[in-house]
Amino acid sequence: MRPQGGHLFLRLIGMALLAWLGGALGKSLAYLGAYPEKYAVVLFGLLGALVGLVLTPYIVLPPLNYIRRRIVELPAQTVWAGILGMTLGLMVSALLSVPLRLLPSPLSETLTLVAHLLLGYLGAFIFVARQNDLAAFMTTFRRLGQPAASGAPGQSPWVYVVDTSALIDGRIVDMARLGFLQGTLLVPRFILTELQGIADALDGDKRRRGRRGLDMLRELQSIPSVEVRITDMDVPDEREVDRKVIALAQRLGAQVLTTDYNLSQIARLHQVRVLNIHDLAKIMQPPVLPGERLTLSISQAGKGADQGVGFLPDGTMVVVEGGRDLIGSKAEVQITKVLQTTGGRIVFARPISSARSRS
Repeated sequence: MRPQGGHLFLRLIGMALLAWLGGALGKSLAYLGAYPEKYAVVLFGLLGALVGLVLTPYIVLPPLNYIRRRIVELPAQTVWAGILGMTLGLMVSALLSVPLRLLPSPLSETLTLVAHLLLGYLGAFIFVARQNDLAAFMTTFRRLGQPAASGAPGQSPWVYVVDTSALIDGRIVDMARLGFLQGTLLVPRFILTELQGIADALDGDKRRRGRRGLDMLRELQSIPSVEVRITDMDVPDEREVDRKVIALAQRLGAQVLTTDYNLSQIARLHQVRVLNIHDLAKIMQPPVLPGERLTLSISQAGKGADQGVGFLPDGTMVVVEGGRDLIGSKAEVQITKVLQTTGGRIVFARPISSARSRS
């Protein structure tokens, strides 16, 4: 194997280092009386220089190449997190070394070196392990520095803490794909744990809902208009998942993205902004006003003795008074009343012939 030109400098360093080590070894052997000192130092020094010149690239380059490949493969976020953590760790160790220097030698030098190595490593390790949280915090901090479009002061309209119900519902995928949902979606680890528990449930329906939530999360991660971050941030003081979501959103100044009515109400009581997908769907329903006429397919009987029930294209239920005899057919009806409930709208109507006869 012919050495590359770049290996020459490495060979010279290895030759000089091993020549010095060989000379030191020869001097030690001469001190023990095994060899004359002058010959031992020269002999072992030349032997060390020869070994360093020949073998240094083959000993040093494989681990160096491995480290270089690993560094190249690491995401930039991980590298910067490690550098930042190591820098902060060394800063703390520099402060700690001031009192350590007051100790007697060699204890002061030894403990100072240990502090530098240990705190530098711990800083890099902690920041790399929590890099997702660090990135989420920096994103939130950057968003908070921008003027808020609306809502309470200090809350960012573009950072959302995603609830389990919103992932299972799945409509956020369509909202994000169409550009109606942009920004950063934070998915706490405790939400993933809850979703995984649902996906592993014995009940078939719950298992399908949990797997659907995991599928929706994977789809969200593939949409470029939103940034999905899995965060390890937690609220240990709270045990219930809903309260953890609200407390985390409060801490970050973020919004809660959910379909859970009770969670929405509690979050609003805590002055946390909520984007409830059900509420959004309600306001997107086309308006239906009393007196309006439309053609409706009456598909089933209502609770009243003479009621029939049909549905608008958006799924709104229409109760047709006197429409039981029209089940299975299409009829022209006139809207008489519209009720807005927490579960959605309920529309009441009468067949046109009945409406005319009563007028």
